[in-house]
Amino acid sequence: MNKRRLISTMSSLLFCAGLWMAPSAKAGTLQVVGPLSGTVNWYQTNEYVLNGPVYVLAGGVLNIQAGTVVKGKPGGTNDASALYITRGAKIFAEGTRTQPIIFTAEQDDVLDPEDLGIYSRGLWGGVVLFGNATLNMSADLFGRTNNPIYEVYEGLSDDVISGQRVNRFGGNDDEDNSGVLRYVSIRHGGINILPNKEINGLSMGGVGRGTTIDHVECYAIRDDGFEFFGGTVNTRYCVAAFCDDDGFDTDMGYRGSNQFWVVVQERGAKDNGAELNGEINGAITGTATPIGNFEIYNCTWIGAGTNTTSNRGLQIRDYAAPRIYNSIITEFGGAGVRVDTTAAVHLTNRLLDLRNNLFWNFAANGAPVNVYETPQAQVLFDDASRSNVVVDPMIRSINRSNTPALLFDPRPAPGSPAMTSSRTAPNNGFYKPVAYAGAFNGRNWSVGWTALSEYGIQTGAGGGVEVPDPLTEPPPPCSPGLLSIVKNGDNVEITFASESGQKYGLYGSTSVIAPLNTWSQVATMSATNGASKFTVPHSGEQRYFVVRCMQ
Repeated sequence: MNKRRLISTMSSLLFCAGLWMAPSAKAGTLQVVGPLSGTVNWYQTNEYVLNGPVYVLAGGVLNIQAGTVVKGKPGGTNDASALYITRGAKIFAEGTRTQPIIFTAEQDDVLDPEDLGIYSRGLWGGVVLFGNATLNMSADLFGRTNNPIYEVYEGLSDDVISGQRVNRFGGNDDEDNSGVLRYVSIRHGGINILPNKEINGLSMGGVGRGTTIDHVECYAIRDDGFEFFGGTVNTRYCVAAFCDDDGFDTDMGYRGSNQFWVVVQERGAKDNGAELNGEINGAITGTATPIGNFEIYNCTWIGAGTNTTSNRGLQIRDYAAPRIYNSIITEFGGAGVRVDTTAAVHLTNRLLDLRNNLFWNFAANGAPVNVYETPQAQVLFDDASRSNVVVDPMIRSINRSNTPALLFDPRPAPGSPAMTSSRTAPNNGFYKPVAYAGAFNGRNWSVGWTALSEYGIQTGAGGGVEVPDPLTEPPPPCSPGLLSIVKNGDNVEITFASESGQKYGLYGSTSVIAPLNTWSQVATMSATNGASKFTVPHSGEQRYFVVRCMQ
């Protein structure tokens, strides 16, 4: 969605939510020089520019309001502009589908979707989260012998700022919480610090499962879109578009759960749809624990096309043990999947598992010989019980440019074999228990908040989330609209337009930029007519309220 439209609607959106403040005019551009400590608030009325590496130190909290734009200055090696959330710090960057939080290059005028080339990469660094979750090994000499193991982020030195080793990550707390990234778009980044040592779009080092990664895009990154260095963080609704290396990369014993990923590559720069390592690439010990045993449901991997070379769908190696289900892998110039001899040990012990996946179009229209690259990978197809099949998923439109005549639409067309699956994602509180293959079915959850949408690359058709979460998704179509908030004696009266029979919830917070899922529920009601009112005690402090439709 064009940012001019977002900014023009900002005032009405804030008033609809019932916030006791009017948005101010844009204050201007603020230059950010780290480190940051304590509680720091960034607002959508400003634009923030990172000057070199900016560290949020342990104990610090960075709150970023929905609709905020953060930019990074150009640079290289150790002066690359990037945002680092260090061990013990937190970020709460919670955008919305209509007001995403954008991290991009200083050169990017977000009011002009045509000012940069759609494949412009490496113009700044990226976003880096460090946590205290477990790693299974470390390249750092001292980190690998420490208990617990820690690593120093690749290419950086073991720097000390205010008594903290800011580039270290890893520990023994798999429940560690680094905060929230929701409806965040990270664009035009990726810097090579040293040869084969890079800042990715979103780098996660030892990040724990207490962290929320939900609706995050890494767009036109010069290295990987997302990289997991150990840890246990879970992710949902992630987009890796036009990245120069892998869409997703794992190392050091990553063990999270993941659902709804999409990767799309362009012909000029790409590597694997996913490079899945259990240990550090090339370490090959086979003894490192915990094993990199992680899970992926409902991914759509779309390669750079069959007239390209040197890009695979899935590269599984170095004792990795991924479990990949209900996914689509298509349009790669190399093989669909490669399993190396070290990872094959986990085929034998059944930790590595691929089932109910659709493979299609690998250099020769889906001929099976092009689907698997190694004898170990062939096992995944010879065993019919795994239901890994070579069949056209009938994706509606695969386009890698902003040609108006043919826009990208990653949903399967009606009648596609991807529309149903004999496997249903677990109903365990994290996964959406859907029974289809790929990241999309009838709805396209990446519409509206991504660079893919803003730059006119993908169609806006079918936008929305099929299985919404309470509080984390925008209100249903019965949104109550403008609120009237007045003080009446010792109470506050909140009046809104309602629909008879609809249930509504009133939520409150003392901070307008607090993540919405941290706002407390104050009251609920079922409306009986077209106008309703919540009456709550006046607390004596400034508070913010939002009324939401409830299921």
